[in-house]
Amino acid sequence: MVFFGVVTVTVTMRVLLTTGAVFLTTVVIERDVGACSCAGPETALLTPDRVDDAPLDAKVRVEMAASSPSTPAAVLLRVHGRTTPVAVSTRVIAPGGWSSFLELTPTAALEPDTRYEVATVDAGAVPPTRVFGTFRTGRAKDTTAPRIDAMGPAIAYKNANAMGGMCTVPGPWVTVEGIVSEDPGRRDAQLLFAVWLGDANGAIDTKRPPTSLERVREGHLEIGQTSLCDPHAFPFPKTPFVWLGVAALDESGNASAVRRLRVDLAGARQR
Repeated sequence: MVFFGVVTVTVTMRVLLTTGAVFLTTVVIERDVGACSCAGPETALLTPDRVDDAPLDAKVRVEMAASSPSTPAAVLLRVHGRTTPVAVSTRVIAPGGWSSFLELTPTAALEPDTRYEVATVDAGAVPPTRVFGTFRTGRAKDTTAPRIDAMGPAIAYKNANAMGGMCTVPGPWVTVEGIVSEDPGRRDAQLLFAVWLGDANGAIDTKRPPTSLERVREGHLEIGQTSLCDPHAFPFPKTPFVWLGVAALDESGNASAVRRLRVDLAGARQR
């Protein structure tokens, strides 16, 4: 947890009167320098989450605290009402900061019209198994890649007065506006956006796990930590510009074509 509170400054003044007597006066000055209290990220199911038509080849994406004592083996997928977990392979995507992403890929197709739940197992907790997400499958796989139909420019921001206000950070972070995307044939598909950090020449290695996974909110994408309470740090290099690769991912892991974005970090706008 991060906390900044009220600073109390005590000043002692020595006052000399004409009688020669000396009095000590204490003046208490309070200055509110801004308060910031942040709780770490809860373990949460990202996709598929609370849906009734999840593809039979869905991958399960979980966000959890980077410092969580849980291991990939302690996060399980199972059919509701059964104790035996579904066999999965796992990979961890760690963007840094407070959170990391876990992807569970079932080794066989999920059962149709079936309720699944995602849980953590901790022998020291009461109860030891905690269900934190659930979804129901439909009757088909999803083999069609999503599309990014529109994407505005990527603009870098910074805060010259970081720590001067509540929860501010120096930056940089990047905002991409005007994102329009879809998954053909699945109007309510839950899309995530994979973001890769490119090299100095703009090459994007999509064979490697993405640097971060993000959600589009109200048509825009935020990349990097925008405040002290934002768990999604991004390893922006200290260079004048940076290349990013962005692709939409559906629940089954199908990816859109990668959009390459050149971001001017040196000209980051003030917030």
